[in-house]
Amino acid sequence: MTKEFYEECYKNGELRECMPIDLGYVGFVFQDIPQDDEDERERDEFQTRLFAYVPKNNITGEFASIRWNGVGDAYISAKDHSLIVCNEAFMLNEAKSKTGWYDTPNNEKAHLAKGIKNIDEEVYAYGMVRSVFKYKGVKEWENITTKTKHPNLYSGVETSTETFVGDWVGFSALDGFNANDIYAGGNQGDFWHYNGQKWRRVDLPINSDISTITCGKDGKVYVGSRLGSVAVGRDNEWKVIDKFKEITYSCWFDDKVYLSSKDGRIYTYQEGKKELVEASFKTKYPSYMHHLIRGIASCDECLVIYTAVQAYAYDGEIWHEIIEIPSLTKHK
Repeated sequence: MTKEFYEECYKNGELRECMPIDLGYVGFVFQDIPQDDEDERERDEFQTRLFAYVPKNNITGEFASIRWNGVGDAYISAKDHSLIVCNEAFMLNEAKSKTGWYDTPNNEKAHLAKGIKNIDEEVYAYGMVRSVFKYKGVKEWENITTKTKHPNLYSGVETSTETFVGDWVGFSALDGFNANDIYAGGNQGDFWHYNGQKWRRVDLPINSDISTITCGKDGKVYVGSRLGSVAVGRDNEWKVIDKFKEITYSCWFDDKVYLSSKDGRIYTYQEGKKELVEASFKTKYPSYMHHLIRGIASCDECLVIYTAVQAYAYDGEIWHEIIEIPSLTKHK
């Protein structure tokens, strides 16, 4: 990272989300943060930006950036090597097509988005009130959770209880094996399966808020929760690995699932073990990243781990520096 890019785009904020396409193309959502205790602005008042590590494609440096104000949380995915950003208001921005921000078509209410996900080379945005939208083309999204076609999804949404209150019923995590085999989950173990035509509730043996879902190439579904429990299974057969630190992110790489936790560590699952085991790699990542890890993400080529200010990619053999700024003397 050049000193000029650091000064202009990076020094006042932190990494929020990551989307690797390959080792030479990694996208990040980055948001400015308060620089002193007297700054009383709300989070959505700070500038947010999408920037991409593209060393082979960017003639001005290793990174390219676009920025905007007033987004709050934002999530990142990709379609055909083009990054797509979804903000918490279910507005979208397609970087390659230069669409600018636009509302999700066919959004029945002002739902809150909670993420955006690639499933079998397709992109899905999802969020509260059990909402899921499938990308169909530039500025074209199909709502696959409409109330008219899927009235069972809206059970408990319209009524207020001590557990669920209106919009708080919804999907905070989603993944799938293909368009006809998708899992989504939310508050207190609220868990659903979509077969391409209908949604059905799945009796998941955990009642904690679901934080992450990964459908592995081993045919299993891995569901992480805020209380640390991890459910492993598929359809109606599940077992629980219990109990652990809060699971924050999960992904599949190199024939295994990886899970990051609130304590800043990375874990994986081994058949027959009663607990998750700490992940090991052929080459250790920098020791100063231990306990600081914010999240993980993956593609076929690499696993990316990132803190608030650093990111490294593991290709199955060695770690590649994506973002590293221990001090200004490190700048090129």
